[in-house]
Amino acid sequence: MHRILFASLILAAGTSFAVEETQPGSRAPKLVKDRARVIEFFSENVYGVQPDFSGFIREEKILREEKIDTPASRRLTVRINTPTPLGTTNFTATAYVPDGEGPFPVFVMPGFPTPIRDFLLAHKGKDSRWPVDIIVPRGYATMTFNVDDVLKDDAHVLDGIERASNSWGAISTWAHAASRCVDWLETQPWADKTKFAVVGLSRLGKTALWAAATDERFAMVCPTCSGLFGARMATRNLGGETIERITRVFPHWFAPQCREKWSGKDYELPFDQHWLLGAVAPRLIAVGSAWEDSWACPPGEMASFFLAREAWKDKSRCNYHIREGKHGLTPEDWKVYLDFAGKHGWTRAP
Repeated sequence: MHRILFASLILAAGTSFAVEETQPGSRAPKLVKDRARVIEFFSENVYGVQPDFSGFIREEKILREEKIDTPASRRLTVRINTPTPLGTTNFTATAYVPDGEGPFPVFVMPGFPTPIRDFLLAHKGKDSRWPVDIIVPRGYATMTFNVDDVLKDDAHVLDGIERASNSWGAISTWAHAASRCVDWLETQPWADKTKFAVVGLSRLGKTALWAAATDERFAMVCPTCSGLFGARMATRNLGGETIERITRVFPHWFAPQCREKWSGKDYELPFDQHWLLGAVAPRLIAVGSAWEDSWACPPGEMASFFLAREAWKDKSRCNYHIREGKHGLTPEDWKVYLDFAGKHGWTRAP
């Protein structure tokens, strides 16, 4: 059934791409290629405007360094401070670095809470969302953190504070924490400063996309099953989430006026997510979907990807894949991303 729906939505011929209307009068807004305008628009209307960070004083400290035998690597535990709508806080990030001099490309992943035993055994394949056992042997370093340590993923987390209609929410806060990881990585001699990637699943796929759009130090972004206000177009929807629902259940993710201005107007938007994908150009982008992830609406994600490709002169720098299975970030997805990076000279190909 999913494949039939997909076929009904997508008509491809060469590099052209057309999408059957999901509702009478629905039109995809023309792609805007001016990155600065796109970032300003999404800051104001969706994710919120970040405050002025000019007075922020950075603090980063390595708390532990451990030798890992298999795969041969070092595990670093780092404490990093970051601004949030509730004030400055500290979060702990964990990095695995392959043995050797490097410099190594680094995949940064904003992460969900993980049982501590599974997390500490990620190098043995116990954390399927973060398969360090696959990443490190390929010659990549990787780094993750629990976004709840930055700003709790709770609909009421910002209750009780005064918020302007365009103030930043959790997605923008988590994205900035990913950039704070890059701030620290830039101080490390083993990190390749030209090859930072950001990967995320679901709400953290939205986070990864926003992080890459706003921070050009991310040379590659991999939003996975990211759905509405991630890679998926709002104006292309087959049973997926709506703006009314996402902004009602997760009001803390967005600027308050995202709901005020766009709730119920999914098919009337003057913008859509292919603008944000296009804002990554000419850097690398790899969008991932899953066949059974109807809530994220893979047809809408793929439509957004193909419409956004117009922003890339070199189309080989864009990649889309859809795998069997349900919502998730799997080792299969990671292999696609690592292969894609390898083909563009990040490290050795498999």
